[in-house]
Amino acid sequence: MNTPPPHSAPLPAEEVHAGRRLTEALVQAAAEHAREHGASIPAARRDAVIVGALVSALGAVSAAIARAHRFDLAEYEEFLTGYVARVFQSESARPVYH
Repeated sequence: MNTPPPHSAPLPAEEVHAGRRLTEALVQAAAEHAREHGASIPAARRDAVIVGALVSALGAVSAAIARAHRFDLAEYEEFLTGYVARVFQSESARPVYH
């Protein structure tokens, strides 16, 4: 079993920028899909459906990566949940613009 990379491992700037561009593209795609198809989902559950879909996609891709690299699944799960929590906390502290 391989150990997943530590969350604090420094990345080259071009990889950080590529990751940010991918994040922006995924958020944009989710927003467009919600605008185009969201009317079929009751408003009270729309956000939950969108977040659930993104989390499901993250879980599927992450599991495929963990299997492909033969990561220890428990360690990788801990790495992922910690990373998601840090991103959530960071984004939650940002001001809301309407």
